[in-house]
Amino acid sequence: MEWRLPGWASQSGALSLGKGAAASDPGGRQLVLERVARYCWAYDERQADLLEDCFTGDGVWEGNVLDKVPIGPFATRSAIVDWLTGFWPHQHDQRRHMLLNNMVEQIDGNSATTLSYLLLMSSNGEASKIECTGFYRCSLRNEGDAWRIERMTACFDAPFWPGALDQLSERGRRRHGVLNR
Repeated sequence: MEWRLPGWASQSGALSLGKGAAASDPGGRQLVLERVARYCWAYDERQADLLEDCFTGDGVWEGNVLDKVPIGPFATRSAIVDWLTGFWPHQHDQRRHMLLNNMVEQIDGNSATTLSYLLLMSSNGEASKIECTGFYRCSLRNEGDAWRIERMTACFDAPFWPGALDQLSERGRRRHGVLNR
């Protein structure tokens, strides 16, 4: 596969940067960004109930590697949480999903769209390392009591699975969300 670096996401159409949301409702903007951060904290601290609370009932998690290899989609809150928590028995290190350059692209009373860089680190207790980089594009919905993620699109700058994709077993492909051949 040919990767078009740098700027692959804009070139491929996976990302369309706008001018950003108007500078209104700073409290709402903060709550929207906090919901995405809570997703990261819940995953890293392995709290499935809090992870579940981050998504709407009809939520979707999808991803891709350089807009070339699709990951998912996983539709419904329970399917998302089942897939994400399925990594936990295989990850013996401490993960840290770090959000950087957070932006609110759009917000109104009922919906919002955010963009955040992802820096995924891990630590085995002796050393830390970068696992992967990329970005999240999240569509959120105000459900009255809280903002929740309606659609999360994770765009990775490199594969997050071990070895070459064509060497992964069918079980390994499913675990990593590569559902299409």
